[in-house]
Amino acid sequence: MGGTGEIRDIRVTGAAGELRLLAAGNPQGRPVLFLHGITENAQAFVPIMRELPDDLYVLSLDLRGRGQSVKPSAGYGVLEYAQDLLYVWNHFSGNAEKPVLVGHSMGGRAACAFAALYPQLVGAAVLIDPPISGPGRPAFPLPIGRFLEPKRALEAGDIERFRSYYAAPGFDYERKANELRECSEEAILHSYEAMNRDPFHAYYRMLKVPALLITAGGSPLIPKEAEDELRRMNPLVAVVRYEDVGHEIHKLAPERLTQELIRYLTSLT
Repeated sequence: MGGTGEIRDIRVTGAAGELRLLAAGNPQGRPVLFLHGITENAQAFVPIMRELPDDLYVLSLDLRGRGQSVKPSAGYGVLEYAQDLLYVWNHFSGNAEKPVLVGHSMGGRAACAFAALYPQLVGAAVLIDPPISGPGRPAFPLPIGRFLEPKRALEAGDIERFRSYYAAPGFDYERKANELRECSEEAILHSYEAMNRDPFHAYYRMLKVPALLITAGGSPLIPKEAEDELRRMNPLVAVVRYEDVGHEIHKLAPERLTQELIRYLTSLT
Protein backbone atom coordinates (compact mmCIF):
# COMPACT_ATOMS: atom_id res chain seq x y z
CA MET A 1 0.00 0.00 0.00
CA GLY A 2 2.78 2.43 0.92
CA GLY A 3 4.94 4.37 -1.52
CA THR A 4 8.58 3.95 -2.46
CA GLY A 5 9.78 6.26 0.29
CA GLU A 6 11.78 8.46 -2.10
CA ILE A 7 11.41 12.10 -1.04
CA ARG A 8 12.19 14.79 -3.62
CA ASP A 9 12.91 18.48 -3.09
CA ILE A 10 10.94 21.07 -5.10
CA ARG A 11 11.36 24.83 -5.15
CA VAL A 12 8.59 27.25 -6.17
CA THR A 13 8.81 31.02 -6.27
CA GLY A 14 6.09 32.42 -4.02
CA ALA A 15 4.68 35.87 -3.36
CA ALA A 16 7.48 36.79 -0.93
CA GLY A 17 10.26 34.52 -2.19
CA GLU A 18 11.21 30.88 -2.56
CA LEU A 19 9.07 28.11 -1.09
CA ARG A 20 10.34 24.58 -0.49
CA LEU A 21 8.21 21.47 -0.83
CA LEU A 22 8.97 17.81 -0.21
CA ALA A 23 7.37 15.45 -2.73
CA ALA A 24 6.86 11.73 -3.24
CA GLY A 25 4.84 9.46 -5.50
CA ASN A 26 3.59 9.93 -9.06
CA PRO A 27 3.81 13.54 -10.34
CA GLN A 28 0.85 12.82 -12.65
CA GLY A 29 -1.31 11.42 -9.85
CA ARG A 30 -3.81 13.26 -7.65
CA PRO A 31 -1.86 15.85 -5.62
CA VAL A 32 -2.21 15.73 -1.84
CA LEU A 33 -0.60 18.73 -0.13
CA PHE A 34 0.17 18.80 3.61
CA LEU A 35 0.34 22.06 5.58
CA HIS A 36 1.97 21.98 9.02
CA GLY A 37 1.46 23.80 12.33
CA ILE A 38 2.90 26.98 13.79
CA THR A 39 6.40 25.77 14.77
CA GLU A 40 6.75 22.80 12.41
CA ASN A 41 7.90 22.42 8.81
CA ALA A 42 7.43 20.09 5.86
CA GLN A 43 9.33 17.27 7.58
CA ALA A 44 6.45 16.85 10.03
CA PHE A 45 4.47 14.80 7.50
CA VAL A 46 7.25 12.78 5.88
CA PRO A 47 6.48 9.58 7.86
CA ILE A 48 2.86 9.70 6.64
CA MET A 49 3.89 10.63 3.10
CA ARG A 50 5.99 7.46 2.93
CA GLU A 51 2.95 5.31 3.76
CA LEU A 52 0.45 6.73 1.29
CA PRO A 53 -0.16 4.94 -2.03
CA ASP A 54 2.50 5.76 -4.61
CA ASP A 55 -0.07 6.52 -7.32
CA LEU A 56 -0.71 9.78 -5.46
CA TYR A 57 1.47 12.86 -5.82
CA VAL A 58 2.11 13.63 -2.13
CA LEU A 59 3.71 16.89 -1.06
CA SER A 60 4.45 18.78 2.13
CA LEU A 61 5.12 22.52 2.15
CA ASP A 62 7.49 24.54 4.31
CA LEU A 63 5.10 27.40 5.03
CA ARG A 64 6.73 30.82 4.85
CA GLY A 65 8.90 31.50 7.90
CA ARG A 66 9.73 27.81 8.38
CA GLY A 67 12.11 25.19 7.10
CA GLN A 68 13.87 26.26 3.92
CA SER A 69 11.15 28.62 2.69
CA VAL A 70 11.48 32.40 2.64
CA LYS A 71 11.29 34.07 6.06
CA PRO A 72 9.79 37.56 5.70
CA SER A 73 9.56 39.86 8.71
CA ALA A 74 5.73 40.01 8.46
CA GLY A 75 2.80 38.56 6.54
CA TYR A 76 1.69 35.45 8.45
CA GLY A 77 -2.11 35.47 8.22
CA VAL A 78 -4.23 33.00 6.28
CA LEU A 79 -4.50 35.39 3.32
CA GLU A 80 -0.70 35.48 2.96
CA TYR A 81 -0.52 31.69 3.19
CA ALA A 82 -3.33 31.46 0.62
CA GLN A 83 -1.41 33.76 -1.72
CA ASP A 84 1.62 31.46 -1.46
CA LEU A 85 -0.62 28.49 -2.18
CA LEU A 86 -1.74 30.08 -5.44
CA TYR A 87 1.86 29.98 -6.61
CA VAL A 88 2.19 26.37 -5.46
CA TRP A 89 -1.09 25.54 -7.24
CA ASN A 90 0.41 26.66 -10.53
CA HIS A 91 2.82 23.73 -10.14
CA PHE A 92 -0.23 21.44 -10.28
CA SER A 93 -1.69 22.95 -13.46
CA GLY A 94 -0.92 19.82 -15.52
CA ASN A 95 -2.60 17.37 -13.14
CA ALA A 96 -5.93 15.92 -14.20
CA GLU A 97 -7.38 15.80 -10.67
CA LYS A 98 -7.77 18.74 -8.30
CA PRO A 99 -5.38 18.70 -5.33
CA VAL A 100 -6.48 17.71 -1.84
CA LEU A 101 -5.35 19.97 1.00
CA VAL A 102 -4.48 18.40 4.36
CA GLY A 103 -3.72 20.94 7.08
CA HIS A 104 -2.84 20.44 10.73
CA SER A 105 -3.49 23.12 13.36
CA MET A 106 -2.50 26.52 11.88
CA GLY A 107 -2.08 24.72 8.56
CA GLY A 108 -5.69 23.58 8.90
CA ARG A 109 -6.80 27.20 9.16
CA ALA A 110 -4.83 28.04 6.02
CA ALA A 111 -6.31 25.03 4.21
CA CYS A 112 -9.84 26.03 5.25
CA ALA A 113 -9.41 29.61 4.03
CA PHE A 114 -7.87 28.57 0.71
CA ALA A 115 -10.56 25.97 0.01
CA ALA A 116 -13.29 28.48 0.90
CA LEU A 117 -11.84 31.26 -1.27
CA TYR A 118 -10.84 29.09 -4.25
CA PRO A 119 -13.25 26.12 -4.34
CA GLN A 120 -12.68 25.66 -8.07
CA LEU A 121 -9.03 24.81 -7.37
CA VAL A 122 -9.50 22.29 -4.55
CA GLY A 123 -10.65 18.67 -4.75
CA ALA A 124 -11.16 18.34 -1.00
CA ALA A 125 -9.86 19.63 2.33
CA VAL A 126 -8.88 17.74 5.48
CA LEU A 127 -8.62 19.92 8.60
CA ILE A 128 -6.77 18.30 11.50
CA ASP A 129 -7.59 19.93 14.87
CA PRO A 130 -7.41 23.55 13.66
CA PRO A 131 -7.62 26.33 16.26
CA ILE A 132 -11.06 27.96 16.14
CA SER A 133 -10.17 31.29 17.75
CA GLY A 134 -10.97 34.52 15.91
CA PRO A 135 -13.00 37.75 16.08
CA GLY A 136 -15.96 37.41 18.41
CA ARG A 137 -14.72 34.02 19.61
CA PRO A 138 -12.72 32.85 22.65
CA ALA A 139 -9.01 33.66 22.32
CA PHE A 140 -6.47 31.04 21.34
CA PRO A 141 -6.21 28.94 24.54
CA LEU A 142 -2.40 28.77 24.87
CA PRO A 143 -0.10 31.72 25.69
CA ILE A 144 2.43 32.95 23.13
CA GLY A 145 5.24 31.91 25.46
CA ARG A 146 4.29 28.27 24.91
CA PHE A 147 5.70 28.62 21.41
CA LEU A 148 8.38 31.31 21.80
CA GLU A 149 10.04 30.22 25.04
CA PRO A 150 11.15 26.73 23.93
CA LYS A 151 12.81 28.29 20.88
CA ARG A 152 14.56 30.94 22.99
CA ALA A 153 15.72 28.31 25.48
CA LEU A 154 17.08 26.20 22.65
CA GLU A 155 18.93 29.16 21.12
CA ALA A 156 20.38 30.01 24.53
CA GLY A 157 21.70 26.47 24.88
CA ASP A 158 19.43 25.74 27.85
CA ILE A 159 18.43 22.24 26.78
CA GLU A 160 16.90 21.36 30.15
CA ARG A 161 14.51 24.33 29.96
CA PHE A 162 13.72 23.54 26.33
CA ARG A 163 12.82 19.94 27.24
CA SER A 164 10.66 21.11 30.17
CA TYR A 165 8.01 22.41 27.76
CA TYR A 166 7.26 18.94 26.37
CA ALA A 167 6.08 16.18 28.69
CA ALA A 168 4.36 13.66 26.39
CA PRO A 169 5.66 10.08 26.74
CA GLY A 170 8.14 9.23 24.00
CA PHE A 171 8.38 12.84 22.83
CA ASP A 172 10.97 13.32 20.08
CA TYR A 173 13.06 16.21 21.42
CA GLU A 174 15.54 16.14 18.55
CA ARG A 175 12.77 16.43 15.98
CA LYS A 176 11.23 19.38 17.83
CA ALA A 177 14.59 21.08 18.19
CA ASN A 178 15.18 20.86 14.45
CA GLU A 179 11.73 22.30 13.78
CA LEU A 180 12.29 25.24 16.11
CA ARG A 181 15.74 26.01 14.72
CA GLU A 182 14.21 26.35 11.24
CA CYS A 183 11.28 28.53 12.37
CA SER A 184 11.71 32.30 12.57
CA GLU A 185 10.57 34.10 15.69
CA GLU A 186 8.62 36.58 13.54
CA ALA A 187 6.71 33.67 12.01
CA ILE A 188 5.72 32.40 15.45
CA LEU A 189 4.73 35.82 16.79
CA HIS A 190 2.73 37.03 13.80
CA SER A 191 1.10 33.65 13.17
CA TYR A 192 -0.01 33.58 16.80
CA GLU A 193 -1.53 37.05 16.48
CA ALA A 194 -3.36 35.95 13.33
CA MET A 195 -4.97 33.07 15.27
CA ASN A 196 -7.10 35.70 17.04
CA ARG A 197 -7.50 37.96 14.01
CA ASP A 198 -8.43 35.70 11.08
CA PRO A 199 -12.14 34.74 10.88
CA PHE A 200 -11.95 30.94 10.88
CA HIS A 201 -15.69 30.33 11.31
CA ALA A 202 -16.55 32.51 8.31
CA TYR A 203 -14.23 30.50 6.08
CA TYR A 204 -15.53 27.25 7.57
CA ARG A 205 -19.12 28.20 6.78
CA MET A 206 -18.05 29.05 3.20
CA LEU A 207 -16.64 25.57 2.54
CA LYS A 208 -18.42 23.92 -0.36
CA VAL A 209 -15.80 21.37 -1.45
CA PRO A 210 -15.76 17.88 0.12
CA ALA A 211 -14.18 18.31 3.55
CA LEU A 212 -13.24 16.29 6.62
CA LEU A 213 -12.65 17.75 10.08
CA ILE A 214 -10.61 15.61 12.49
CA THR A 215 -10.71 16.77 16.11
CA ALA A 216 -8.65 15.58 19.09
CA GLY A 217 -10.30 14.89 22.42
CA GLY A 218 -6.98 15.36 24.23
CA SER A 219 -6.52 18.84 22.78
CA PRO A 220 -7.89 22.13 24.18
CA LEU A 221 -8.51 23.59 20.72
CA ILE A 222 -11.95 22.17 19.82
CA PRO A 223 -14.05 21.25 22.86
CA LYS A 224 -17.00 18.96 22.23
CA GLU A 225 -19.53 21.79 22.36
CA ALA A 226 -17.52 23.76 19.80
CA GLU A 227 -17.37 20.68 17.59
CA ASP A 228 -21.16 20.36 17.82
CA GLU A 229 -21.50 23.98 16.69
CA LEU A 230 -19.23 23.33 13.70
CA ARG A 231 -21.36 20.32 12.74
CA ARG A 232 -24.45 22.53 12.70
CA MET A 233 -22.68 25.40 10.98
CA ASN A 234 -21.64 23.37 7.93
CA PRO A 235 -23.27 19.93 7.60
CA LEU A 236 -21.31 19.36 4.37
CA VAL A 237 -18.15 18.78 6.43
CA ALA A 238 -17.71 15.23 7.76
CA VAL A 239 -16.40 15.13 11.34
CA VAL A 240 -14.29 12.46 13.06
CA ARG A 241 -13.18 12.79 16.69
CA TYR A 242 -10.14 11.00 18.14
CA GLU A 243 -11.22 11.11 21.76
CA ASP A 244 -8.05 9.51 23.15
CA VAL A 245 -5.44 11.49 21.15
CA GLY A 246 -3.82 14.89 21.73
CA HIS A 247 -3.38 17.78 19.33
CA GLU A 248 -0.45 16.48 17.26
CA ILE A 249 -2.42 13.60 15.77
CA HIS A 250 0.09 13.12 12.94
CA LYS A 251 2.82 12.43 15.50
CA LEU A 252 0.82 10.74 18.27
CA ALA A 253 -1.28 8.43 16.08
CA PRO A 254 0.38 8.40 12.63
CA GLU A 255 -0.84 4.92 11.63
CA ARG A 256 -4.44 5.77 12.54
CA LEU A 257 -4.29 9.07 10.69
CA THR A 258 -2.70 7.46 7.64
CA GLN A 259 -5.50 4.90 7.39
CA GLU A 260 -8.09 7.65 7.88
CA LEU A 261 -6.56 9.62 5.01
CA ILE A 262 -6.41 6.57 2.74
CA ARG A 263 -10.08 5.82 3.42
CA TYR A 264 -11.07 9.42 2.77
CA LEU A 265 -9.01 9.77 -0.42
CA THR A 266 -10.46 6.49 -1.70
CA SER A 267 -13.98 7.78 -1.04
CA LEU A 268 -13.30 10.80 -3.25
CA THR A 269 -12.71 8.61 -6.29
